[in-house]
Amino acid sequence: ESPVEVILLDASPRGRGGLAGSWKTPGGRQVEAGVHGFWKEYRNTFAAMERIGLNLSDVLGPYSPSVLISKSGRVALAPVLGKEEEEEEGVGKKDGHKFPSPLDLILSPGAALELIADLLPPPLDVALVSEFNPSSPLTLVDRASAVGLLGAWADFGQEDPKSWDIYDKVSAEELFLRKAGVTEALYEELVQPLLHVLPMCPGYDCSAAAALSCFHVFALQSKGAFDVRWCRGGITEKIFDPWAKQLVEGGDVAIRGSSRVTSVTQVDTADTGTDGPHFEVTLNDGEDTIVCDGVIFAVGGTSMGKLVAASPETDALMGPQGFDRVRGVTCVAVRLFLEPDAISSGLSGGKHDSTLLPPDVAKALKDTPVAVCGPEIGGIPELQETGFCVYDLQRMQDKFAVDDEKETAVLEVDFFRADSIADIRDDQEVAALALKAVGRALGTQVIDLSKVVDMSVVRARDAVSHFAVNSAQCSPQVKIRRGVYMCGDWIDRKGHASWSTEKSVVTGRQAVAALAKDLGLKCRTEIIEAAPDTAQLKALRTIARKLRETIPPPGSGIPSSPWSLAKELVEGTDS
Repeated sequence: ESPVEVILLDASPRGRGGLAGSWKTPGGRQVEAGVHGFWKEYRNTFAAMERIGLNLSDVLGPYSPSVLISKSGRVALAPVLGKEEEEEEGVGKKDGHKFPSPLDLILSPGAALELIADLLPPPLDVALVSEFNPSSPLTLVDRASAVGLLGAWADFGQEDPKSWDIYDKVSAEELFLRKAGVTEALYEELVQPLLHVLPMCPGYDCSAAAALSCFHVFALQSKGAFDVRWCRGGITEKIFDPWAKQLVEGGDVAIRGSSRVTSVTQVDTADTGTDGPHFEVTLNDGEDTIVCDGVIFAVGGTSMGKLVAASPETDALMGPQGFDRVRGVTCVAVRLFLEPDAISSGLSGGKHDSTLLPPDVAKALKDTPVAVCGPEIGGIPELQETGFCVYDLQRMQDKFAVDDEKETAVLEVDFFRADSIADIRDDQEVAALALKAVGRALGTQVIDLSKVVDMSVVRARDAVSHFAVNSAQCSPQVKIRRGVYMCGDWIDRKGHASWSTEKSVVTGRQAVAALAKDLGLKCRTEIIEAAPDTAQLKALRTIARKLRETIPPPGSGIPSSPWSLAKELVEGTDS
């Protein structure tokens, strides 16, 4: 609402979306650096898309289920829970779903498990309501051990700095196995695969606070929070291009690609007669400079660490933030265009129901075009600590949907914590590894490399935020000082309970709000709060708070399950 000039700087020559953007192979086929999901609780993200005039149904496909795969094979199909028709209030319903009657509980063990699942944190609620594969090694005892996490789940406050200070010092592995006492089988079969594809790291190298917060946001904030929609095309084409067009046509925004920021310094404004500090932004090692009233750093943690390490002036401007201790997760995105097989139709879970992938692969993915795979798949050395997702893009994106003119099947494999794969220089070798991983994960014949007609391999080293133990100490606030602000998924981790894209959108709007307040500007910066706790969680939090006030948990300060506590006492007596 106030006259202001905005310049968006991106090191990428594309200038729109950076790493989240899309482009084309030399063969003219669309690719991007990984497939991006939009979870049900991405409230601010959806609102931002609607503000730029996008119809969500035109941009995103339907909510899709996901099949979970561990090193033992297919574990379960995580269902779509948040169906729109369940939002209607009625007799016997609460929070949009029907509670089973006592008779239901007696006649249907499944109904009892569903009721218990309503009280559990993710991914452990999924352990009770998912459609489990008959060959899964998980027993009812394994699944019931999920109850052990109730104490920590109720005790941990998503937006409570004190909770973050306690839980961030402990690993997720310590929390799940030793404090909550979930069984090894449940941890290996269900928890580990999700740790490797959501916070994208193994339990021993993931903060317990990050794991609880991440699982809460992606799976528990509301009924069906684990439900996810996928973009019906490239992110650039569907979102960034119309957004950039609107910004530039407004006349006050310029978008500059190939503009790598190499330093930001505060400059003397004594002779300008203006109030407040000014800043000089140096681009491409001095090729250009920009003087401005305020700067918002919308960069990843490792990129920020490199910037302050190379620029003492920027380091001094930012103050002691601990950027040098921020770590990243390496991802490798492999998109393969394959010679077509016969059409397989009548497949469910995606925007489209047909594919040209080999029939055995189509059958393995008949319920969903998305497979979520944990580490150690198929005994492949490069997958020892690497999780990955498999996508049948012909069922997800309109551009690739099967029709009379389509000559290729399209398979995407995105690897997380994939340093050993990123070290492989030969794209053909990476493609062969991806095909092998798909075959081992789905239990299908490995597609021969000769069937690949085009490909893209993107190695994004340290590109994703790594939420390791004690990482929250290196998460700065949105406002660094007057005129200097930050946004991103790693910013203000103890604040608004959101993750990934949603967290970036939220902190971006918070940064603009802080800048506008400091510079006396008027602009719309409303932020939608995270979903409130369910009635069950509120009740449990009240009990947890009373217990902590009366009998604080010993040691790490994290409450143990009754059986874990008994084990600790016995082991303490034995020693």
